[in-house]
This record gives sequence, structure tokens and C-alpha cells, in this order.
Amino acid sequence: MQRGSGVVSASVLAMILAGLVSGALVALMFGGLLASQLVLAIVCAFVAAILALVIGYFILGRNVELALPSSVVIWNIVIASLIGGLAGQELSVDLREPAALPLVGALSGVLASLLVASFAITIFMLRNRLSVPKK
Repeated sequence: MQRGSGVVSASVLAMILAGLVSGALVALMFGGLLASQLVLAIVCAFVAAILALVIGYFILGRNVELALPSSVVIWNIVIASLIGGLAGQELSVDLREPAALPLVGALSGVLASLLVASFAITIFMLRNRLSVPKK
């Protein structure tokens, strides 16, 4: 069993739940303001991706600096937001026609936070592997 696997599982669960809740809440708050459901899905995914990254940072290790340039993190957030928003909107339309706004936001948030969680876990594992001295 790898070192820190319980922390990894807890962080992934917390990040995905935060993405689910924040996506649904953002969709409820901004559903009437945004004309396009696709734009709403991308906004929900963006908020969920940012929140997931913050939660992952605090759970996985806030004492250790992220050894990546900030542009890498920003591009991962942008890509997760676009993929999560587009896929979440399409899945919600496939599940229910017309799609409910909280469903669009929740699915977009879950997918974006899942992508950010995989990024954060990869960085966490690489950082742990590099910090362990070889025997």
C-alpha cells in the first residue's frame, strides 16, 4: 500500500463532492442571468474546478509548494472547465430533455472537478516520489 493513499481517497471524494454542490448552486444562482445553457455549464465547471483545486491544495499538502509554473495550473483549469462544461451539458441533455439547470451545473461541476482531481493527484504522487530517498 502506498504512503498517503487514505489522504488521496479523501481528497478525491471531497473534490468531487465540492464540484457537484458548487456546480448545482452556481447553476441555480446564475441560471436566469445567462441566456445559453452551454455558457452556464462552462461557468459552473470553472467555479467547480477552482474550488476543487483549492480543496485539493488544502487536503493534499498546503505546506509543500506546487513545483509547477502557474501557467500550467491555469491551463489545466481552463481545459477542465471547457471539457467539463461541454460534456456536462451534453450529458444532461441526453439524460433529460429539456435539461434542468441544476443537473447541467452538477454534471459539469463533477466532470471538471474530476479532471482537476486527476491533475492534483498526479502532482501529489510525483512530489512524493521525488521526495522519498532511494535505498
